[in-house]
Amino acid sequence: MPDNIKRFDLRSFEEKIRYIAKNRDMRRLESIIKEEVEKRRIFFLGSGDFHHVSYSLIKQIPLEELQVVVFDNHPDNMFLPYGIHCGSWVYHASRLPNVSTVSVFGIASKDLTGPDLFQNRFSVVKSGKVKYYSLTPVSRLANLLSGYKIVDLRNSTKSYVEILREDVISKNKPVYLSIDKDVLSDNVVRTTWDQGRMSEVELLECVRELAPYAAAADVVGDISFYNHRNPVKRLMRCLDKYEHPPIVIEEERLRHANINMKILSSLNEVLV
Repeated sequence: MPDNIKRFDLRSFEEKIRYIAKNRDMRRLESIIKEEVEKRRIFFLGSGDFHHVSYSLIKQIPLEELQVVVFDNHPDNMFLPYGIHCGSWVYHASRLPNVSTVSVFGIASKDLTGPDLFQNRFSVVKSGKVKYYSLTPVSRLANLLSGYKIVDLRNSTKSYVEILREDVISKNKPVYLSIDKDVLSDNVVRTTWDQGRMSEVELLECVRELAPYAAAADVVGDISFYNHRNPVKRLMRCLDKYEHPPIVIEEERLRHANINMKILSSLNEVLV
């Protein structure tokens, strides 16, 4: 592991922050990590259960205008009646005063189909603040609810890099890059959640293309199994159809360490 990497132990926050967090707990976390955020620009947050910590990091980026680019198998733009969680943070990030757009690439989950479709906060998609780039068929209803703003990547002849150049890099504005490894096909790594269709090569090409414009970046999606003590969280995990995949966990952790180092290498020359 490179010498300039520091491990910041937040296990005392795990039960409160993991998966779903109250706003007051997020504010407390933000006050504790503030100094570290100011010193560093690349963050490995662990499991995808902590993806909403990206919101807290973005809040503390001292730039007047920021594009957020997310690689994720899920929109992470869902309704939640209280607090914030790993599936709702994109909405909150889109409302930050320094965020111009949030672009979510690689959505291949069922969040844009069936009953799950109605969990999306389509108001920010209609307004253009949040952009969905989907790898699954976009239904007529999804198009209608989004104001026909969802980009169906299956119908595009352009590569991810070409789309990034046109839709993000052409604006010549700083980027906050957030990667959830569940965007990758499960033949690359296995994550705790259902997974997408991107290849390792495609993701790393995108990271290298965005690196010169990146103000900061985070990576989530490490393999991790955790049994919540909180009964509400346990119930919501069941409703999310959360299941432990049949894996040899140490082998998967080695694969994750490998892909983490490749992402870090793609960013490290710029974000140090």
